[in-house]
Amino acid sequence: MTDIYGYTAAAPMYRAAGWMQVIPLPEGCKTPPPAGFTGRSRKPVTDEQIQLWSQANPNANTGIVIPEGVLVLDIDAAQGHQVKADGVKGISELSQELGMLPATWSSTAHGIDSPARHLFYKVPEGLAWKGGAIEGVDILQPGHRYSVVWPSIHPSGEMYCWYTPSGAFSGTLPHIGDLATLPWKWVDYLRKPDRVSNSTTLTPSYSREYDDRMCKAVNTFLNKTLANPASKGSRHDTTLQAVWALVNFAQEGHRGALDAINQLKPRFIAEVAPDRQGKEREAAREWASILSGAMEKVNSVQSHVDPCEQSKIERMTPGEFDELTQNAAASQMEESYPQQVQNGSTESYEANKTSSNWRFEDLTQLASGIELPPTPTVFQREDGQGLFYRGAVNDLHGEPGCGKSMLAQIATAQELKQGHDVIYIDYEDSARNVVKRLLLLGVTGEQIVQHLHYVRPSAKPSSPTSLDGWKETLDYADTATLAIIDGVTSCLAYAGLDSNSGDDIAAWYNTMPRLISACGPAVVLIDHVVKSKDNRGRYAGGSMQKLALIDGISYSVDMTKPVGKGVRGVIVIKSGKDRISEIEEHCAVSWDSNGSHLREAARIEINSTDPKLMRVTIARPNMMPSEDRQAKRDDFRPTGLMERISRMLEDSLEEPNQSELFKALKEDGSGARTAVMSKAVSLLLQEGFVSNRSGRNNRSIFKSVRPYRQIDDPKSDAYVDRMSREEASELDDENHLEI
Repeated sequence: MTDIYGYTAAAPMYRAAGWMQVIPLPEGCKTPPPAGFTGRSRKPVTDEQIQLWSQANPNANTGIVIPEGVLVLDIDAAQGHQVKADGVKGISELSQELGMLPATWSSTAHGIDSPARHLFYKVPEGLAWKGGAIEGVDILQPGHRYSVVWPSIHPSGEMYCWYTPSGAFSGTLPHIGDLATLPWKWVDYLRKPDRVSNSTTLTPSYSREYDDRMCKAVNTFLNKTLANPASKGSRHDTTLQAVWALVNFAQEGHRGALDAINQLKPRFIAEVAPDRQGKEREAAREWASILSGAMEKVNSVQSHVDPCEQSKIERMTPGEFDELTQNAAASQMEESYPQQVQNGSTESYEANKTSSNWRFEDLTQLASGIELPPTPTVFQREDGQGLFYRGAVNDLHGEPGCGKSMLAQIATAQELKQGHDVIYIDYEDSARNVVKRLLLLGVTGEQIVQHLHYVRPSAKPSSPTSLDGWKETLDYADTATLAIIDGVTSCLAYAGLDSNSGDDIAAWYNTMPRLISACGPAVVLIDHVVKSKDNRGRYAGGSMQKLALIDGISYSVDMTKPVGKGVRGVIVIKSGKDRISEIEEHCAVSWDSNGSHLREAARIEINSTDPKLMRVTIARPNMMPSEDRQAKRDDFRPTGLMERISRMLEDSLEEPNQSELFKALKEDGSGARTAVMSKAVSLLLQEGFVSNRSGRNNRSIFKSVRPYRQIDDPKSDAYVDRMSREEASELDDENHLEI
């Protein structure tokens, strides 16, 4: 780099490192910049424009306009600038209040030892910043000023140079991703405070110009997302839902949705990198995973007309449906709703159909017992007890990898084998993986083709590209017994809804799950839990409204033994809420000992030792109360070990002490613990099969009094009634005589 001089050589290098807005400045000067390429309304610098500037003045100084996601602290030193305040001293005093600034890349023309320099940091995009941190420390920010950088020449004749976070001279350029992240205390101090409008609604604390590349809906959505980087509970979840919502916008034809996604990337990396062990690289991989997952949802069908240019919508925010498409959806849905529901109640259907009216209901049928509540007939245990209610919304929630989707597919396999129709709305997996699992569970290809209705949506039901598919889903629901919605968080994201908002959750329940359950099937939602175990309740992650709106049963899922190829695993489901109370009485008698108010409902044993067939047993829970379980442990009777000890003492020429007896048992191959061996000896002593007396060194020694045999012990599993043995002996003698 020491041989490079001038704007012509430097500009392509900065562009390659991510600094796109590279501008020329007069040779040996800081000003003036080219007109129109700085400030908030700046024009983008193109490769063609760089070529024109390079031809006009190849030796020009180089400046970089500060991009979104970057903030520069311009620290002046009193001895180097004619200023009243020493910025170095001021930033030091401020650090005592806000914490030390992290080491980062810097630029200066005053040498390695000079404290006067530009410090470059990554910050959240879209925020509005103050003009300065403190007197003597200015803030260079997007839309305001630029930084003169290597290989520019300072008016004093010195060359600008880059310095690494360690303070060493650098022969390379920093990439934007190499910059340190400005701590949140500094961000909060340097940003402009939020403003509250007369209508008491919060307005963004930044001023972002309307981007002509994007339609009104995308501009509004992006502004709202950038204004609150953790509105969904975490930065990861906020970005995840924002990206999926923007992919949904792109599918609906909204202009500039993909440009908006590109603006989210540097912000996300800057915000989450400090919390990741691998810092920026890990954050970048996390972003790539979010983006690839979202883009996989894109089908090849996309609207060619921007809805914003077609309708009177003034803005669109997460949680709002397009008024025109919603009305169109409602009119089509009305035609497809059944007048009767199977094995359930018409109550949900009528409530949804007349949700805009206040109307008292006719309770005649309910009061007479003609119309009964939904019954649990789906996902049956081995004793015939169903675990999901038809005509109601049920849920399975748990940690990633706990087996939620597997349970949904086991329930699906049960219904398909019985010739019932199943709807599978999948936001998380693919048809290939689901069908592969069903085949392993013993479902035939013919049953899958005839009765499984699988869909992998890429937009909300009311979008123009989804209306026909949504109507078809409701048509299938007329005959289906089970409907799976795998991925509640993803589904909400596609609808632009907030999983932490009770209002958004309620709106979603009434416009999707309950519309399906009103047609008759058991709707099963697959949902996640919050990461912190200490903050988990009896419901899925997000708003507690999720639990309140369940009108069937809600299960917590826990994998107690690993499930996978070649092993026998166990998944336990526990009831957190049973709205109808027909399953609760068939759950374990007591709650979990950890006070979570969960009761075990079933133990699903999954045997995958056969690579061609997965064997599943949906067993009853342990119905014994906790005090009875303790009693059972107290009644534990190691009869096999008791017989083994009895035989040893019968054959022993000497009377062994306890240590000698236990040593002999272990040498004979016994793997019993010392406590179990002690229990066996104690029982033999109590029941008179063995006696003891004081021996050498005052230690107890043992001898046999009479033989103990399991076959004679009524409390042993090996017990055989004496009469039965005599009859068997007589029968055996008769057989010998005949021969």
